[in-house]
Amino acid sequence: MQFVSEALNAVRGDERMRSEERANLRYSIVIPALNEAENIAVSINALLDQTVSRTDYEIVVVDNASTDKTAEAALLAGADKVVVETQRGTNFARQRGLVESSGAIVAFLDADCLPPPDWLERAGEILDRPDVKAVSGPCDFGFTGLPWLVDLIYARHFIPKLDRLLFFVFRKKAGAIMGGNFAARRDTLDAIGGLPPFKFHGDDSAVAMLISRKVGRVVFDGNFRVKSSPRRFEREGHLRLVLTYAWYYLKNYFFLDVGSPTVTEVEIQTSTAIVIQ
Repeated sequence: MQFVSEALNAVRGDERMRSEERANLRYSIVIPALNEAENIAVSINALLDQTVSRTDYEIVVVDNASTDKTAEAALLAGADKVVVETQRGTNFARQRGLVESSGAIVAFLDADCLPPPDWLERAGEILDRPDVKAVSGPCDFGFTGLPWLVDLIYARHFIPKLDRLLFFVFRKKAGAIMGGNFAARRDTLDAIGGLPPFKFHGDDSAVAMLISRKVGRVVFDGNFRVKSSPRRFEREGHLRLVLTYAWYYLKNYFFLDVGSPTVTEVEIQTSTAIVIQ
């Protein structure tokens, strides 16, 4: 690994961000990745083409104990930092990325997602509004026909109004976040104690509930969109997966204990960082 790090440093050293440049970053992008050697480069390449200056953001990939060459692929593609988090789970990986990054705004992207060039810029514009503490948006899974129409209505008309609908009916605050496409201010994530310790299902809705109830408004913007792979829908079935997501969302809405321990209050494994600067 030492040899790999030195070789990659020699090849891409000029393109990576020096530690002193990270001190005053506006953005950090955190990508949790488990066995994503085949996909991670495409996502990172899209992140290297953002409309904001490359000196304003860092790309941090959290290798969640992969058994393939995810770490090496991420470094070769241009990640500023790769961190190995041995405790598997999306929010454990995201929390590790939060700890190892330094930007005032932390944006989370899944390893199979492709953001548009203005993704970071739009996140910053929305989060500059004083009433907004986090922003998320839909993933374009490339559906066609009826699934495309349902997804369009769901993402552009239903989810953006869901928090107000639930509050009107049940008088409890809510928010909607898609874990593979959201951003929040660092002080907001610190205020909720970090990312709640969910391994997968319910990970993003728990973040949304905590922010909306402890800090402030979570915006779901239908135009804050990324492209994503439909592989999970293909593997688990469209209807089954949608119902699973809905179940965990409602479970967190009604039963999540906002006073329960969060990731920063639960011992997490010590990570090994591979840093190329």
